[in-house]
Amino acid sequence: MIKDERFSVTSVSRRVSLFSKQRLEQLATISVYLVLGYVINLMFFLPVGDQYLKPLIVLALLFCLGHRAAISSWGAGSVKALLLPMSLYSLVLVVAYLVGDGYMSTIRMFLSFSLFIYAASVIRLQPRYLAALCILAAFEMLVLIGYQCGWQTCYRFGGFTNPIFFGMYALSLSVLCTYLACAFTNGWRRWLLYLSAAVFLGAAGLTQTRGVMLAMVPLLLIFAFYLYKHKAFSARRVVFTLVAATCLTGFVGFESGALKRISKVDDELVPALSAQASGSSYDSSIGFRILMWKYAVSVAMKHPVFGAGKERFMQYKEEWVEQGRFPEELIEYLPTSAHAHNQYFQELAMRGLIGFAALLTLLGVPARKFVSMIRSRETEWAGYIGLSLVVAYATFSLTEVALKHPEKIAVFAVVGFIALCLGRGAPAQTGSAA
Repeated sequence: MIKDERFSVTSVSRRVSLFSKQRLEQLATISVYLVLGYVINLMFFLPVGDQYLKPLIVLALLFCLGHRAAISSWGAGSVKALLLPMSLYSLVLVVAYLVGDGYMSTIRMFLSFSLFIYAASVIRLQPRYLAALCILAAFEMLVLIGYQCGWQTCYRFGGFTNPIFFGMYALSLSVLCTYLACAFTNGWRRWLLYLSAAVFLGAAGLTQTRGVMLAMVPLLLIFAFYLYKHKAFSARRVVFTLVAATCLTGFVGFESGALKRISKVDDELVPALSAQASGSSYDSSIGFRILMWKYAVSVAMKHPVFGAGKERFMQYKEEWVEQGRFPEELIEYLPTSAHAHNQYFQELAMRGLIGFAALLTLLGVPARKFVSMIRSRETEWAGYIGLSLVVAYATFSLTEVALKHPEKIAVFAVVGFIALCLGRGAPAQTGSAA
């Protein structure tokens, strides 16, 4: 009788333990999707920014770490390729902040997502749920375009944030939708994802952000390589793709005024690069960027190893303008700015060669991992998501500080995390190749 009672108590406790583990795993999974959904579906469509993102990350950390403790799993697995360089870059940001000031919002977001990526890597993401988030986001995008460009004046479409931020988000989601479609057989999800990719690509064009348009070039080359690799260059597909791309580009370019902005590149570039460039030569979007780049390079040459830090970056700006070394436009157009409109020059000027090396590591290590994923049939499509993301951000960084603001960091971290999670030891790819 005693033995039977002991057996029953042990059996019940095991069942309770198993139930608790399952429930904790469910809560952890839900909390991870809440973070992903916030970035994909809310952050750029409502005037809230990253206001509620950090509490959601904290919630996900609690549940995911609890789930890890329950199953005694503490490894980082495949996300190391993103986690380690993000952690290194975060460390450089913290040290630079302690030594020479910096941006606390940037540090908080990098640290938050480094912790999130580690904790959440124990959760297996499902393509069908991610597809639902992306398709819903595309519908939201259509509604927002109709509202802002149909009912209001839409000079540069940007939702409720800066058009540059919005363009980077839209192009990144276009990449995610394009290759996520490969996870499905020729069904309704696949075609809805392709349509979603077109919606996001059109939205990116509506922002008229030339840095985003520049990034489209290498991304299209990567996609062309993908099609070539899968022998998808049939005459019908080529004609259809050319016609669709021409119509979409022409419509978006004409309606948004993006073509006019592109046509002004020479008019803005040539005066700023001339040997006789004066203050008025920099009186344009491109001209001012060139002025900021010249200034950032000068700062970097003065502090090559560790950089000048934020405060001295600002001080030199005022001092050198007073000395006549730089024109007054350096302060006039952006008096409170402490960034160089170029992530590479930003690192060299503020954090020196150490910061520059950390940035290259942040871009290079994940890129290497994604290339290795592309070489495997089972993880190929996820590898294309990640590689395209890194190439896009590397290109964004030529004309913008692509890894400074919380919203941009969130998109980079979330899409990179999705790519690595979908690509680990695959369930084999469920969609056809092209």
